[in-house]
Amino acid sequence: MDIASFVPVADAIPVHWFWLQSLLTATTFLHLVAMNVLLGSGIIALVIMFRRGEAARPLSCAVAESLPYSMALTVNLGVAPLLFVQVLYGQFFYTSSVLMAKLWFVVFALLLIAYSLLYLHKVGMGTSRTSLTFLTIAVLMLLVISFIFANNISLMQLPENWLRYFDQRAGWLITKGDPVFLPRLFHFLASAVAMGGLAIAVYFEFRRRRGDGDTDQWIRLGSTWFALTTGINFGIGFWFLGRIPSNLIDLSHPVGQLYAALILVSIPVAIVSVIRAMSGKIYPAAGWALTAVLLMTIARDCLRLEYLKPYFSLDILPQRAQYLPMVLFLLLFVGALYLTVWMIKLLHTSQEVQS
Repeated sequence: MDIASFVPVADAIPVHWFWLQSLLTATTFLHLVAMNVLLGSGIIALVIMFRRGEAARPLSCAVAESLPYSMALTVNLGVAPLLFVQVLYGQFFYTSSVLMAKLWFVVFALLLIAYSLLYLHKVGMGTSRTSLTFLTIAVLMLLVISFIFANNISLMQLPENWLRYFDQRAGWLITKGDPVFLPRLFHFLASAVAMGGLAIAVYFEFRRRRGDGDTDQWIRLGSTWFALTTGINFGIGFWFLGRIPSNLIDLSHPVGQLYAALILVSIPVAIVSVIRAMSGKIYPAAGWALTAVLLMTIARDCLRLEYLKPYFSLDILPQRAQYLPMVLFLLLFVGALYLTVWMIKLLHTSQEVQS
């Protein structure tokens, strides 16, 4: 059976694919950073609160205050990359989403419930047993959402798995036979915990520079979590690379060459970020870590193209020039980023006044 015949015809795009792919990469990067901070800081706070109890109150209160905002930021920053992936890879993404439609709809329900639980956790300021229960359930729901997203990505990139629909037509299709599924999922989760630890260190470093003296132990704690999970993630990353089919990455092709170069560059960048964090240079560590995330985001896009190469290339997308929607999006995107930064500053100011 010819699998390519199941791939729908690509829709026309309004501008050259390079601009849409660049925006997909940029918005995905922003979404991943927010998502990692949300899930990672939630996991760390949960572990520390179970271990230290009331002694972890400064950390638990800080994380409890931030989680609802992180959730809102993650969801809103996830809209743009979702739209761009539909524009460029819609024939694959729509199909995979339909094949696992019931699972995909579960995501929205879990998001709403988790969002509500994070607010309830905030009301309890993260210390009561009930508040911890709310956070535990919310984190578990976010982990389930991570699994569902990873499943959709796998189905999207492996059209040969679509044929299993004829045996499982109920809309609960789970990826099968993808050797990188588990390494990819664990790589994401370790990255989330690492970035969550770094976010905690950055937050308390910010407070230290504002004159708060009770911050050093939390800066060290965040930096330690960042360093340890990044080290673990190196092992997971090599596991992930080792599970990629040997014939997938074509080093004679520009995309394969770019992917290899990005991986090679991202490793020392991540190492530098860990060294900076453990040396107490938190802001530079954050800069290096964000650079590593950006490099890995671009590498992720390259790997997607390599997976889809037997069925698709960006060069074959038909184009019908319509530049006004692109200009409007860019203006609104810049305006939204400005408003987001302004709201974050306003939030910090209000918290300082309350304290």
